[in-house]
Amino acid sequence: MSEKSASLTPVLIASSLKPVKDTRAWGKLGSSLQKTGIFQVNFMGFSQNPQENCKDENLYPSFSSQPTLGKRVLSQVNFSRTLFKLRPKILIVCTYEYLSLATFFKRILGYKLIYDVQENYVKNLELNPTLSSTTKRKTGKLISWMERTAKVDLYLLAEKCYAEEMPEKSPFLILQNKYEGEIAPIAPFRIPRKNAYSFLISGTLTPAFGTLEAIHWFREILKKFPAAELKIIGHCPLADFQTTLQKACENTPQIQLQSSIFPVPHEQIIAAYPTVDFAILAYQNSAAVKDKIPTKLFESAALGLPVLVSPNPKWQEFLAPFSGGISIDFSDLGNALKNFEAALQLEYFSTSPGESVLWKSQHEKFITAITSL
Repeated sequence: MSEKSASLTPVLIASSLKPVKDTRAWGKLGSSLQKTGIFQVNFMGFSQNPQENCKDENLYPSFSSQPTLGKRVLSQVNFSRTLFKLRPKILIVCTYEYLSLATFFKRILGYKLIYDVQENYVKNLELNPTLSSTTKRKTGKLISWMERTAKVDLYLLAEKCYAEEMPEKSPFLILQNKYEGEIAPIAPFRIPRKNAYSFLISGTLTPAFGTLEAIHWFREILKKFPAAELKIIGHCPLADFQTTLQKACENTPQIQLQSSIFPVPHEQIIAAYPTVDFAILAYQNSAAVKDKIPTKLFESAALGLPVLVSPNPKWQEFLAPFSGGISIDFSDLGNALKNFEAALQLEYFSTSPGESVLWKSQHEKFITAITSL
């Protein structure tokens, strides 16, 4: 270790199921800490392939293949070993699974414990159709116990609504999943009339995120624009749903499906944005989703890509100031073409969305909160 590295404050950002180079943990939280020049940042997470460490940054795998119960237990062992190896001054836990061990070892190692609340995990159980009501109830109680008994010094909330949904998580700092990058310079524009249009569905692919509804809607668009294209790129955590998706896309060559049981590198998703005319966010209006501001809204705004989004007052309020998209009821197949024609009449990005959609707008308050610990 160099003399400079030895003088830096060691930080460990740890998750079990998220990638070791997770968009939020590595690309946002870690990036902000590294830019200060006062932290030595280490990351722990899922990794299929060996990771190369670099100066002032080390990567540790929680496990390296498809998660099973045994491997998730083993990841607890890996987490404990990594804690004692690094002896961090600040530990940022990005999963409830590590909270109990993090609390236990806190008394021994003396670090400050931060819990990055990326999801309302108890509420999210309702989004998994493969779980029985009994399993949801028992799992919800276990998650609640882990979170309730944790000795957390600061909560990072990825959504504003979490402050109301989980008032017990205090003290807290809201850090939304804004875009890590710069705003693409773009003038107001209309989508030109043409014979074919292209669409993108990206990110997590689940029933609650409306992926199937969007596919059915796209098939209606093909009736008038048979050369249109739909790109689907993302992580499909439910094996049964991945099979359903594959069947739904069969015999439709205009649909390019790139789904994986493992998280897709975020740079692949971002690279697809400039290749399409519209991003599709066909989320169902469920209690676990309706109050959130999806990451894809921030990304689309920053990159100048119009979005077709399910009706939701919060999302409409987000898009309205800069004309970033239009609401479409994807379940209304009878009016699919009519609604899409309305989208083609609009002018998009009449003004710039401004730096409020960027992660760097939150950088200072994050660093202030960390250094105050």
